[in-house]
Amino acid sequence: MYLHIGKDLIIKNHDIIGIFNIDYIKNTKEYKAMYKNLEENGDILNISDEINKSFILAENEKKIKGYITKIGVNTIAKRLI
Repeated sequence: MYLHIGKDLIIKNHDIIGIFNIDYIKNTKEYKAMYKNLEENGDILNISDEINKSFILAENEKKIKGYITKIGVNTIAKRLI
């Protein structure tokens, strides 16, 4: 199955490592380090306009990617069912 995460972007359900509420993790050292690493490698994609609600971490073909979306964690969870 596939998950629509906004702006006509879909990812495979089985590629998802984690879905996180940005408000809860944005000030943690782990998130900041992961974001910096993904950004340096060009593996982060911000598909939200101004409101950042969720951070999705996914692995596709042995490459880790991060997605920032304006869709809330609860909405994404409902789409996975």
